[in-house]
Amino acid sequence: MKRVSLLCLPLLVVLSSCTKDPVTPETSGAAVPAAKGVYILNEGDFSDATGARLSLYDLARDTVSIDVVEGANAGQHLGNTGDDMIVFRDRIYLLMSGSENIVVVSTADHHIIQSAYFPGRVPHSMVLDSVRNRLYLTELYRNAVVAVDLATLNVVDTVAVGANPQEMLLEGDVLYVCNSGYGSSKTVSVVGLSPLNVVKTLTLRDGPTGITRSSDGSIFIACTGNPYSVPAVPGGVYRINTTTRSVQDSVVMTDPLWGTVCAGNAGEIFFIGVTPGSFYGGPVHRYSAASKTLSTSVVGGTYYGMAVDASSGDLYVADAKNFASRGEVRIYSQALTLKRTLAVQRGPAVFAFKR
Repeated sequence: MKRVSLLCLPLLVVLSSCTKDPVTPETSGAAVPAAKGVYILNEGDFSDATGARLSLYDLARDTVSIDVVEGANAGQHLGNTGDDMIVFRDRIYLLMSGSENIVVVSTADHHIIQSAYFPGRVPHSMVLDSVRNRLYLTELYRNAVVAVDLATLNVVDTVAVGANPQEMLLEGDVLYVCNSGYGSSKTVSVVGLSPLNVVKTLTLRDGPTGITRSSDGSIFIACTGNPYSVPAVPGGVYRINTTTRSVQDSVVMTDPLWGTVCAGNAGEIFFIGVTPGSFYGGPVHRYSAASKTLSTSVVGGTYYGMAVDASSGDLYVADAKNFASRGEVRIYSQALTLKRTLAVQRGPAVFAFKR
């Protein structure tokens, strides 16, 4: 799964207003590659060995294609539990934690170029390093990070980090690794790259999970908190000074967070809360780093994944609908007005933008 499940505590939910809710039409058959588009990696049902699916929203045609990989590869599937995705040059890197594999797909025709399995490693999140021609993968249950050669997809280095590492971010010659501990760890490992080695460990609050870089270059880390501890620990978002590699400031919530965080185009940080009674995310909160202003539930609902399109500033949020049916993606403008609703596939979780 992409995120840790938390016991849900009460949250103030304020629904954002919207003037329209158009549903974008869906195409069938092999997807036509888009000049500009948004790839959506759908996690799928955990019990479905072929549940991970790729959808494509074509901005120019305003259409959604489903089963993109199956349509271009004679029905061949990605695997189980789609957890991460990167678009780099003419390739899409897709990571499945359940089937412990990476599939590399061409953006030109969506044909599978390459694949690799990592049995026993449970790869969860990945970062691409174009300078060193590597992928870095977190090993969710082996509490480690591995370096993978970008050409061969062979493991070339490994380092032990904290418990249950989830998201990472590359900053110069180090990698920031969020050691979630599923709410019980408090640390972020700062990992040197040549060779892999932990050069510093930051202590935040329970459940460091998501990480992003703001428009001013700062790093923000979302901690879920831990509602199971006594007393319960709420979530929070921490700003990291990249020069000193230390905490610069933070905002502490009164309730847990889901752990997903992303940066907007105007210096703001978006992160997802927890809806009472749900194990699949919550509303979107916004924090302005410049004014240190927190706005809760700026987009109401229960969202599992989220990303900002750096080109347009649009906010994409994914509603997994408890994985009981096909999910939806909603697109909001920078003013947080609803622009589109996309019917995608089961468990939409990760976005990648082709520009």
